[in-house]
Amino acid sequence: MPFIAGKKSTGPVPYKPLFERVQDWIIKIDLAPELGSFRVGMFALLVLMVILLYTGTQFFGLHDAEAMDAGQLARNLWRGHGYVTQNLRPFEFRYLNSIGRPPLDPKTNAQPELWTPPMYPLVLSAVFHVLTPDFNVSGNVRTLAADRVIMMVGWVLYLVGMVLLYLLAREMFDHRVATMSVFMYLFCNPLLEAAIAGLSWGLMSILFLLTAYGVFKAEKWQAEGRSARWVLGALAGSALAVGLGTLTQYAFASVLVPLLIYVGVSFPKQWRAKCGLCLLVFLLVLTPWVARNWAVSQTVFGLSRFEMLEGIGAGTPGEIKAGQVQRTYAGELPAFKFRQQLRRTLINGRQMYEVALKDVGSNYLIVFFLVGLMHRFRQEEVFRLRRFVFWTLLMAIVWMSVAGPPKRNFLTVFMPLIIVYGVAFFYVMFERLQFRTRLMRTGVIGFFAVFNSLPFLFMVLPPTTKLPYPPYDGGVATTLGKVFGEDEVLASDIPWAVAWYADRSAIWEPFEERDFLSINDDVKRVSGIYLTQETLLRQDVLEMVSGYQRYWIQMFDLQHFPPKDFPLQFTRALTPDGQQVLISDRRR
Repeated sequence: MPFIAGKKSTGPVPYKPLFERVQDWIIKIDLAPELGSFRVGMFALLVLMVILLYTGTQFFGLHDAEAMDAGQLARNLWRGHGYVTQNLRPFEFRYLNSIGRPPLDPKTNAQPELWTPPMYPLVLSAVFHVLTPDFNVSGNVRTLAADRVIMMVGWVLYLVGMVLLYLLAREMFDHRVATMSVFMYLFCNPLLEAAIAGLSWGLMSILFLLTAYGVFKAEKWQAEGRSARWVLGALAGSALAVGLGTLTQYAFASVLVPLLIYVGVSFPKQWRAKCGLCLLVFLLVLTPWVARNWAVSQTVFGLSRFEMLEGIGAGTPGEIKAGQVQRTYAGELPAFKFRQQLRRTLINGRQMYEVALKDVGSNYLIVFFLVGLMHRFRQEEVFRLRRFVFWTLLMAIVWMSVAGPPKRNFLTVFMPLIIVYGVAFFYVMFERLQFRTRLMRTGVIGFFAVFNSLPFLFMVLPPTTKLPYPPYDGGVATTLGKVFGEDEVLASDIPWAVAWYADRSAIWEPFEERDFLSINDDVKRVSGIYLTQETLLRQDVLEMVSGYQRYWIQMFDLQHFPPKDFPLQFTRALTPDGQQVLISDRRR
């Protein structure tokens, strides 16, 4: 057939193998500039689907004591009562009595909060001014509206962290690393779990990202010849973030020493002035909190230092159990002994190494991060910032070995930057493999992404295992707030839940029988005792035989309790299984 100018040949189109057609499709989606808005829209839709899927399959209400405690502290701030708590600790009664302060406010039945820093409750209280928490139980809804408000705050913090992660990764590396880092962040199960749990982990992750962003930009601006105001402003912003993080949880103070070392090494000219600026900003942020603590309790950081006594003698008959000091009203406290503290530190350090460090992120990106420490990136700023992240991890492990680790893995706070460096090192190793076909390259990258997202996939698959009951039943606790008046005080093994759901002050059940009777006689008459599976689950056979908590265990036997001389005489089971009971001064 002769060729005709201006017309295309109408001959048969040559057949392309499947893998070539897939490659062409991938190239079109990846490189077409007109599809940029489409890709952003599809990613936003994916993020929304993940949030809805994770919330729908995993959120059934709050199940962390820290989240409920933060909620009730925020509500008191929102109401204008000040930074006070309805989660009453017997040890605080003891301490306030010793310095001549009233152990309990007779008007509100609250005491000054001396254990938890105020930053996260302040954030929640600001949200409560916009979204008023609702504690009414309606129909067969498993969660309270108040729980969902705290959960939504967690998701907002999670999304802000995602944006900061992308911006920082784009500054440090390129769009490819930043995009993969965002996907790894999106499917990082511990970060998702912290978002719906109502904990302060999301806020601390944002503050750590801001700290890293500040020092990174300060170093880049100095290299570009910007004025000293820009550099000092970025450093001051980093120190401000560390200060606010410390006011969120004291363990975040472990970031300060690596920050000062980073500033001293990266800014050799006038390093003393720059380190002094960071330290000054940090101290100024903490000054109002220190002044408040001194005004109400004559302490600098409250009573949290006494938590260091808990865990001493682990594995021995004389072990100081978790919460034991806080639940002590009378009697001698264990003396501080260096040898016992050293033993406790070594036990905690081993736990941090064997469990917490290896489990951070619940994937294998921590392995890529640690192995990548032996690779030197081209940008000096990126190389030095990685050292900052590593030394921050190390200092956090040391801090928690001494002070005691929280119930959740605190190292998750540093996970965003671990993700960035882990992904960057993966691409370094990936490029050295020199795959020739685009399909193979895409397949390897996809396998890396899916492999590190498996914990997320396993979590959303059935069966569900995250129900807060036992021991937390929002309906039961909310009902307590309707049958007990605002002027009444309860005792409970989950006082944080009573404070949050029932909006009533509750004393953490004293460790000894005599402590309970002394508080009832000398501090405040207890109108009811609410006990749950929290007491039962703490027991093993040896402890029950030896008498540990026998005073509270006997109260579950409603046929034989209470004795005639007990101040509360009316008992009832609150759940069909009989494992949540109420002992009160009259029929409720």
